[in-house]
Amino acid sequence: MALNFKGLGKAFDAGLFKTVEALLRAGKLNRVADLVALSAPVAGFALARLRETIGDPLLIPTAAGVELTERAKRLTRPMRELLERIVDIVPLPELFDPAFCEATFRVAASDYASVVLGPKLASSFAERAPRAALVIVPLNVRDARALLASGDIDLAIGTGFHPAAKLFVEKLLTERWRIVARKGHPRVAKRLTARDYANEPHVLVKPAEPRLAKADPALSDPGAKRRAGVTVPHFLMVPEIVAASDLIATLPERVALAHDGRFHVFAPPVKLTGFTISQAWHERTDEDPAHQWLRSVVSEVSAFA
Repeated sequence: MALNFKGLGKAFDAGLFKTVEALLRAGKLNRVADLVALSAPVAGFALARLRETIGDPLLIPTAAGVELTERAKRLTRPMRELLERIVDIVPLPELFDPAFCEATFRVAASDYASVVLGPKLASSFAERAPRAALVIVPLNVRDARALLASGDIDLAIGTGFHPAAKLFVEKLLTERWRIVARKGHPRVAKRLTARDYANEPHVLVKPAEPRLAKADPALSDPGAKRRAGVTVPHFLMVPEIVAASDLIATLPERVALAHDGRFHVFAPPVKLTGFTISQAWHERTDEDPAHQWLRSVVSEVSAFA
C-alpha cells in the first residue's frame, strides 16, 4: 500500500511515528506504553493525532478490548517502513512534538507577566508537553541578555526589551491603567474626576528596590500629585487593601478587570502612559523547534490574556 506523505511532516515527529507504529502493531494503548516507554494518555494522544490526519478510527472497541480497522491493518507495514526512513522523509527542523519532549524550559518573567500570563501558560504547557518541565523565575532585565546568551534562561518575558545583535524580541501585549475603588465606596461610585483622583487617598506601589519599578512598570507609580494613604512594595497586595478600605488605586487594566465583580473600575481622569510586554530570546534558540514551540505557546496565551 502506498502512503501519501504530504502534510505528515508537520503533523508528526519521529517520536510520534514510533508510537503510532507501535500502536498499530500492538493494538492496545497500555501495550504501546510498554513498547515506547510512554504513558497511556500520551499513546492516546498519538492515536488521536493519527485519526485526525488519516480520517479513520484505526482502533475500534470489541468484546475482547479493541481491534484494528481494516485500514489500520493496511497501514501497519507502510508505517513501519516509514519509521525506518523518517529522517529522509521529514526535514529535521520539523521533527518535534511537545507530547514527546522531556526538556526543561526556564522562563524569566516580570511580576506582572507572571500574574497575567503565568497561570494560563503553565496550564497550556502541562497539557501539551506532559513530559517536559517549565520553570518560571523572576526577571532581572539588567542581566536578562547575558542569561539568555549563556543558556541560563531560555526566554524572558517583560518590558524594556529592544531588538539588538543576537537578541530577538516579539511584542505580546499592551497594557493600560485603570482606577479601582471598592463597590460601596462612600464617595466614588459612578464617576471619577481629576480632582477626585488627586484628593482621594490611594494605595501606592513603591518596590523596595527602585530598579524593579523600571524593570516592571506594574510596580511603578504611574500617576502624579496623588495622596498616599498606604504604600506597599507589590501590586499584588493592592486589590485586597482596596476591597477592605476606602482607598483607591491605579492598577494595570487586566489586573483591575480580574476583580471587576467587587470593584468600580474607571478610566483614568488624567493621562497615564501604558506599557508593553514582550518576549525576548537569544539568536542561538531562534531556529530551535522546541523553543519555537515554547514561544508560540506564550504568544497564544498572550493573545487571550
